[in-house]
Amino acid sequence: MKILVVGLGLMGGAYCYNLSKLDKYEVYGVDVNYRAIDYAIEHKYIIDGDTSPEVFIPNMDVIILAIYPQAILHFLENYRDLFNEGQIITDISGVKSSFLNKAKKLALPADYCSSHPMAGREKVGIEYSEKVVFKEANYLVVPLDDTKEESIKVISKIGIDLGFKNVTTMNMDSHDNMIAYTSQLAHAIAVALVNSDTNENTEKYIGDSYRDLTRIAMINENLWSELFLENKDFLIKHIEEFENQLNLVKDAISNNDKDSLKKYFIESTRIRKGMEKDGTKN
Repeated sequence: MKILVVGLGLMGGAYCYNLSKLDKYEVYGVDVNYRAIDYAIEHKYIIDGDTSPEVFIPNMDVIILAIYPQAILHFLENYRDLFNEGQIITDISGVKSSFLNKAKKLALPADYCSSHPMAGREKVGIEYSEKVVFKEANYLVVPLDDTKEESIKVISKIGIDLGFKNVTTMNMDSHDNMIAYTSQLAHAIAVALVNSDTNENTEKYIGDSYRDLTRIAMINENLWSELFLENKDFLIKHIEEFENQLNLVKDAISNNDKDSLKKYFIESTRIRKGMEKDGTKN
């Protein structure tokens, strides 16, 4: 199977690195950055690469778009005439509805089946892509209303071959609502926590709790600002729900209400343990 990865950054590079190890895939790459292409070829992530997608598109079986949401729509519009009916196009974006609803109107000749690898690192660039860990992570498949069943199977199999533990199929609105809570809200909290620091020499006093909570505050500002704004309705809803829960804890502390605090702690422990029981540890 011939695969073209568009965007040889951290995640695009991780896809190339892992898929190129498997004999069943021939992996090619496209990027605007010659350095990323040269790196991918030199390290045998890809067979060949170019800055021009036209070189590869017509001959590919699967095209993986590892680029920003609005860049995805731009790519589909620009190269629509090069796609063919035998192809499958997927993206790995962290939001879906904002651009997929527009993409559906393009009536692409290729079959479209979106996806989302729930993995990454706090780094930017292809040189860090070997360290991206897919094992034990979740992989979401987000088909459109008219996506063929065979395409869903192909994109799901790519997730399995990459090493993801859980492969789940869901519609785009369910995806964006869930991701706003499990990913984007978590990043927003981490950013706010780090930026609220008014102490001196905090780094001398942090322990595992702070370290674990704030790891994702080291964030790609270009990507995540776009992700937040593209999914703002769902994200704002979850931020407000979080604020309500935080205010309950705050009020209990203000009122010396130990019983309420214990109730909140017991409930959070019950819910989190339930996630581990169901195998959802990440």
